[in-house]
Formats: sequence, structure tokens, C-alpha cells
Amino acid sequence: MVFPSFQIRTDTDELMDDFSITDERLTEALEQLRWVNRLLGGYSTTMAILAPFLQSRAGQVTRILDLGTGIADFPEYIVRWAEAQSVDIPIEITAVDANPATIDYAQQTLEKRLNDRQRAKISLEVADALALPYADHAFDIGMGAMFLHHFAQPKAIAIVKDLQRVSQHGIIINDLHRHPLAYAGIYSLTRLLPAAPMVRHDGPLSVLRGFRANDLTTIAEGAGLTDFSLRWYFPFRWLLSTVRRERSK
Repeated sequence: MVFPSFQIRTDTDELMDDFSITDERLTEALEQLRWVNRLLGGYSTTMAILAPFLQSRAGQVTRILDLGTGIADFPEYIVRWAEAQSVDIPIEITAVDANPATIDYAQQTLEKRLNDRQRAKISLEVADALALPYADHAFDIGMGAMFLHHFAQPKAIAIVKDLQRVSQHGIIINDLHRHPLAYAGIYSLTRLLPAAPMVRHDGPLSVLRGFRANDLTTIAEGAGLTDFSLRWYFPFRWLLSTVRRERSK
């Protein structure tokens, strides 16, 4: 393995950003990303902020926007988590992706994996993260998981700024730490295990498109965030958030 430079983010495009790919190359990768998120801290990192916030609002409907939803596995996970709690946590999730083929596949997948009650809590929409068609504070929480690294810094700043605009109680950004060990780990896993070709290609590249703390701090400040937290989670995840747990009433 030849290690590339980790000093700056690469601008090489991932295969998943090619919307002309709509066949099994895409759908197989989407399915495998569900397991990547489960096994490599994707869900647990987001829930570190989202879970206590939702619990603090027990009995109140929480509206969530999920950018770059992919196969909508994060909305599915959140719905299942909420149902498993001992208190009533009503949620409405709008899951958006710019790729119509991805949204179509997510629709088919959710119909198979969720019952009618669970499915009714998730709305799937095609939308551009750079031009969100939603009013100010249309949602309580705006989130993006493994999504922001697909964009160069100027667009990432614009996305974070607009996500904050539509999110009354703040945003949660979960993404990759650009680090040699993260690169070596995903490179090895996607070659030792039967990874989809798109995952094998995009996995290491996603790390090179990932962030260091100063990258995310610059993006947050460029987006006008004045009160944000930035924490590192194992394995090699950053969590940028402006969400504060609501006080009990």
C-alpha cells in the first residue's frame, strides 16, 4: 500500500457522486454502507447527541431533516431506536438525497424493512443540499451523516449554513477523520472482505476527502456558527453540532 498525503483534502470524485450509475453497482454499495455505519460507529456517533436531545423532548414531536440519506438507513435506525425507548418519542423524519435513483431504492428498501407504522414516520424526497426548499426553522434538527465530505470547502460551508437555517434547535454533522490509520483500516477491510466495487473504490477515497479538526472548525466558522461543539469519536469520526439538550419542563 502506498500512502498518499493527508495534509489537505483530496478533490478526487467518488463513484457514488456519479449519478449516471444507477444499477447494482450503486444499490450493492448502498446496502453495504448500512453495515459500515453499524460496525464502524456511524450510528452511535450521531446518537451521542441526538439520543439525549430526543429523550429530553419525550412526548413532543421532533422533526428531523437527514441530508444525503442514501438508503435511509439512519432514519430507519432512529425510528427503530425511538420505538425501543420506555418513553414516547414521536418523530417525523424528512430524508433527502439529490440522486433520484438512490431515493427510489431507499423507498423500495424501507417498504420491505419497516412496518406501516414505522414507515409513516419517514418521508423521502429528492432535494439539493445546496438549495434546500424548506422554510427557516422547518425542522427541529438537521443532520448529515457521512455526507459533508463529498463537498469542497466552499460548498460545505454553504450546506452547513443552510442546514442551520432550517433547523430550529441545531444541526448534527457526523463525518470522517482524515488519518493514515483510518485510511489503512478501510483499505484493508475492503480488500479482505467481499466489498462491493464501489465501496472498495470509495472507502479509502472518502477518508482522503474527510476532515481534520481545523477543517471542520473553518467550515463551522465560515457558516456563521457561533456556538458549536466538535468532538472525536472512535473509530475516526468527527461530530460537529450546535444542538443543546432541552431542559426538562
